[in-house]
Amino acid sequence: MTKHNKTSKTERGQALIIITFAIIGLIGLVGLAVDGGMAYSDHRHAQNAADSAAYAAALAHVSDPTHSTDITLAAKNIALNNGYDSDLVSNTVTITTTPSASGCPAATGPGVENLDIRVEIESHINTTFATVVGIRQMTNRVFATARACDMSGGGPFYAGSSVFATKLGNCGNGQKDKALFIQGSSKLQVWGGDLGTASLDGNCIDFTGGEAQLKKAESGTECADVITAAPSSESSDADWSSLKGQDGCGKKIFNQTIAAPPADLGITCSSTAEPVSLGSSTLKPGNWTGDFPPSGISTLNPGVYCVTGDFKVNNNAKLTGNGVTIVLKTGELKWNGGAEVKLSAPTSGDTKGLLIYMPPGNSSDLDVNGNSNAKITGTILAQDSNCYFAGSGQLQKQTLQFICYTWGMNGNGQAEIMYDSSLFYGPLNDPAIILIQ
Repeated sequence: MTKHNKTSKTERGQALIIITFAIIGLIGLVGLAVDGGMAYSDHRHAQNAADSAAYAAALAHVSDPTHSTDITLAAKNIALNNGYDSDLVSNTVTITTTPSASGCPAATGPGVENLDIRVEIESHINTTFATVVGIRQMTNRVFATARACDMSGGGPFYAGSSVFATKLGNCGNGQKDKALFIQGSSKLQVWGGDLGTASLDGNCIDFTGGEAQLKKAESGTECADVITAAPSSESSDADWSSLKGQDGCGKKIFNQTIAAPPADLGITCSSTAEPVSLGSSTLKPGNWTGDFPPSGISTLNPGVYCVTGDFKVNNNAKLTGNGVTIVLKTGELKWNGGAEVKLSAPTSGDTKGLLIYMPPGNSSDLDVNGNSNAKITGTILAQDSNCYFAGSGQLQKQTLQFICYTWGMNGNGQAEIMYDSSLFYGPLNDPAIILIQ
């Protein structure tokens, strides 16, 4: 008698259920692998798009000094080029901007604006296999933040000061030991710019003779005052005899925090200074060794002159130059006799506002003496040099900033100094873009 093995319907049904669940699980695993891979690829693509969009917005910001460029549009265009059109269904692109609180140079100068620009992309990926396990859509959220550091700076060293003495140490009783002094029968008038000293010693201020008048700017509300790092307890050591304030100016401001003198500006010349033609009285900019200007030269073409030697104008000589910067690498400046000097600093370029520069380490004197007359505009930066105005020399209503180791007047000379920061030298910080997140 033959026996037949029979599988019950119940066992066949159980197997079918197990197989079905196994297939579902297998499809789920495939879905996680395939759809998860798609989601991962989209995440990487979206992150690259966000990085590029944030960088593009920052570049648009720092490239336009007027800041009229639509940086949001710049970011969205890059996102669109990468496939994220912000249709609010498959993806959303959000751009936000906030002022940068740190990480950039101080926001100085007109129109300077440092920004943190954040781009966020939310992307939705419809699944293919993962729907079997109830996952119909996956979402990626990525973001990137670019810091746009605007071109900044341009404000003059020791802002607000027409005359600043960088001497830090104590001062003795001799005239040349003082940081700021007005003596003899000389007369100083300052409109809108301070007289300043970095020394903690009140004895460094000496207005014993002549007259120093501190006034309000002719156009504007800025007052000319005296600022010093010395504590108010040192005020009795200073001599204020000839100091006079007008228009509510002439205040004595103590305990000021003073910046260190600037580092070497690193200004160089690539050519040789020479007459524009044989026998010409006009000189082209460049390097010069020896007394400056060369014999027979009365006019300087615009540009930078790097001088290894003394800058001397005397014996009724005349020297004229517009848009010039004179770098005295070594040697002194001495204008005397009946010299007549008419010089103005550049109004654009890397040395904008810088007229005469005696780099750190050049401690030779800067001396305007005799009955020389000067019409000069810009910053005279001679932080290690003693600057003197003696004799009967004249500076009549000149827009100037002096930064010297010490600064003083003697004799019966007259100096009238106007303060205008737009005409003085201030180093610029180049714009920068930093991807911070």
